[in-house]
Formats: sequence, C-alpha cells, structure tokens
Amino acid sequence: MRVSKIEPCIDCGKRLPRKELNRARRCSDCAMAAVRDSMAQMHQKSGPYYEKWKENLRAAASRL
Repeated sequence: MRVSKIEPCIDCGKRLPRKELNRARRCSDCAMAAVRDSMAQMHQKSGPYYEKWKENLRAAASRL
C-alpha cells in the first residue's frame, strides 16, 4: 500500500495528505473561501478576480 505524501495548504498551512488538497494545493476550507471571495468580487465588480475576468473577456472579444 502506498503512503500518501503530506503537504501543507498554501493558504492556511494545514498539513494534509496530497489527495485531500485540490489542484491549487488548497484544503477544502480554503478552497471554499476562495470561491466565496471570487463570487463576491464578481458581484461587486471590483477586485483582482473581476479584473482578470474582464481582461480575459476583452482579449477573447478582440480575437473574434
């Protein structure tokens, strides 16, 4: 049986087996917090998540 590597969450530092971290290396609590944060920024139309989305939308529109 293979032993899973223990790695820290990039946000909170909680040490978990690699299979319990998502692709961005966040634990489930930090991943949900990031989702809530990005949703709030999209609703408020301000913040880094919104600005990145807006830049990508403009880039996609310019390629049409």
